[in-house]
Amino acid sequence: MNWMRAIGGGILAELLLIVVLMPVVFAFYDLDTLQNPDNLPLAIAVIIVAGSFLMPALLTQWVAKRATSRLVLHGLLVGFTAFVVYATPMLVAGEHQPPLYWVAHAMKILGGLCGGFIAARRLATRGTAVPV
Repeated sequence: MNWMRAIGGGILAELLLIVVLMPVVFAFYDLDTLQNPDNLPLAIAVIIVAGSFLMPALLTQWVAKRATSRLVLHGLLVGFTAFVVYATPMLVAGEHQPPLYWVAHAMKILGGLCGGFIAARRLATRGTAVPV
């Protein structure tokens, strides 16, 4: 198991999520709209949830290039690390997180798992037996 690469993938997934999505969001909305996370527009909510699924799924593919087994576990670690990177500072600071953010956190973990499953299936189609 390549722990460090999976943890690095999770950190990178969360950072890329922020870097990629913020310009898109700021192109259509101003900072005042984003100040209240309980009243986010539906478009932003969809972007956040979809991005929270896609980034860990994509970064799990990067992690899986060097892994030879347990690809779904690698994906779980990528998604969980992305969750921890965002949620820990917010929880320590006592910041309120609306239900949408918890859905996005769950999507990070599901995205990592899905990415690991896709990587395992890709490797299996090549004829290589891989412990999932």
